[in-house]
Amino acid sequence: MPAQSKPMKVTLDVNTKARTEPVKNRLMGYNIMNYRTKKQRDLVRQFDPVAMRFPCGVWGNFYDWETDTFTNHGDKHHKTKTYAPTLANWKKIGYKGGFPGLALLNKEKKKASGKGLDIVWLYNAAYDSPAQNVARMRDSIKKGFIVRDIELGNEQFWLNQCSSKTITPEGYHHAASTITRALKKANPELRMSITLSWREKHDKWNKIVAGDGKYFDAISLHKYSGFNEDKKDPKAQQQALKGALTARLWLKESANYVRSFGPGKPIWMTEWGVNAGKGAKAAAALAMADCYLYMFENQDVFDRANWFSVNGVSRSFLVFKEKRRLLYPLQKTAYACIHEIVRSVFEDSQLLTTRVNSPKLNLNGHTMDAVSARAVTQAGQTKVIAVNLSGQPSQLTLRFDNQGYQKPITHHAMAFKDLSDLVVLALDTNPLQPISNTPGSITLPPYSVSVLSGFDKNGG
Repeated sequence: MPAQSKPMKVTLDVNTKARTEPVKNRLMGYNIMNYRTKKQRDLVRQFDPVAMRFPCGVWGNFYDWETDTFTNHGDKHHKTKTYAPTLANWKKIGYKGGFPGLALLNKEKKKASGKGLDIVWLYNAAYDSPAQNVARMRDSIKKGFIVRDIELGNEQFWLNQCSSKTITPEGYHHAASTITRALKKANPELRMSITLSWREKHDKWNKIVAGDGKYFDAISLHKYSGFNEDKKDPKAQQQALKGALTARLWLKESANYVRSFGPGKPIWMTEWGVNAGKGAKAAAALAMADCYLYMFENQDVFDRANWFSVNGVSRSFLVFKEKRRLLYPLQKTAYACIHEIVRSVFEDSQLLTTRVNSPKLNLNGHTMDAVSARAVTQAGQTKVIAVNLSGQPSQLTLRFDNQGYQKPITHHAMAFKDLSDLVVLALDTNPLQPISNTPGSITLPPYSVSVLSGFDKNGG
């Protein structure tokens, strides 16, 4: 799907006089694993997470906080045996969850910035009693952590992630609601979430688990879009790559669906990702950027988000030498590049009221804007981020308070050759490259994420 030379025309209107909205930094969180060794903790220090999740993924259902290990407590239910071999092996080799290392990182963060790590805590609803969960919360607070947001169990709608007591939706509802009551009695400031499925085949499960919606504060949504395996047929592959670009639409649809079981509840997207076959292809990276813009446009709906993952095998920010062994010196994928760009624009920023007038793309029958964009103020400076999903350059007309901006700007972009492009860079390499523009004329490269800055204070 090569880029075409004919430019599209896009207009971005920014209202600097309207009320601004603080960016929720925690929408740029992720799942980053392993803190047991100094080498593992050094990796976390390099990334300096905006927000984290502990434990990560399915293993949170088996985490024993008192021993920092993982166990199914001898559960014999045949539906719950999928992870038993791994749990048995971890017990044999003495595998730990890494909580003491996480505590060390939290102490360092608090000393350096005055605040500890922003963590969404995955508590064990499958095996731990209400009293055990309360004791866990108090233990974490005693050890210096902020405990505010708690997710009750990971994807309990999959039977192989349940315990015997949560194998039915009624069982999970009972466990989650009783744990919530106990935790909120001990700490009324807590916010509690339950994980609901975005798959309509789980409609009945969702209804029973949500109940009247009064016992939980948020909904954890795990949304993965795109496709995992490359298509053998070239035409099918190109269609699939185009389809991956529509991740924003599926994110919106899934959020609306799960919120139908808890109207008005915020979404914690504690796991999410976009795939475009094997590797961090351009289509997935561009869709990732577009989804970030969608979440920032809808902060009344999206309250937290944690990409999956930084250093896990799936949708990793990093390149692996072999399965579960990172390549050193560290190299980053396009996923890491996009997150780095997004963070450089949005962290600690104020959202400006922004309106985009863009040509439309027809992507496998779905209509989307070819270009999405957002303006912010960050440390007193205006920045614009623009995502061009099309294979055409886009001529961007920028207006502040209805006045066209004609002065020089600084333009950097990460541009891809095509939707199948795989970009790998050294960890400390800037993914953004300078783009030349004449004053008053801004051209967004095809398949790109652009950052515009250097605006005159009177114009932007």
